[in-house]
Amino acid sequence: MTLFRERDVRRLIGELLEQTGAFDGIYLSGLPEGRGERASDIRAVCIEPVESRQAEPWDDLDGEPIMTCQISLTLMARHEDPEIRDDIAELLLNVAANSLWRSNLGGAAIASKTRVRSWAWQPTDAPERRIKAVLEYQYLVDGLTGFNTIE
Repeated sequence: MTLFRERDVRRLIGELLEQTGAFDGIYLSGLPEGRGERASDIRAVCIEPVESRQAEPWDDLDGEPIMTCQISLTLMARHEDPEIRDDIAELLLNVAANSLWRSNLGGAAIASKTRVRSWAWQPTDAPERRIKAVLEYQYLVDGLTGFNTIE
């Protein structure tokens, strides 16, 4: 069993989203303006960890421990026209949901458990619209060696 860290999975998610060609910018640690950098992207996504939970021991006594992880996908669209801006934001959501649906995330996740679970439209801050989506996936932890501690 290959031992992935959750940060490895976030990078794999970024690579999958980059392959769609739908995004001008893909970020793993906040959008550029949050770091005082220029905000020039028209279509961007920020991939950040939210929560990880280990299944309770009584859920599966004989198998490997299962982790359920949630990742925040902040999808951002910029356009002067509010209708076009919302259309772009929704398109980005759909592209992300379709490209990640039942993905094994490069061999790191249980494919049947990977999906965009929910999303919420954020208030408009012209010329920008954001949608915060929650991607959920599961992976097995090797019961013999536990979590990956290699630096």
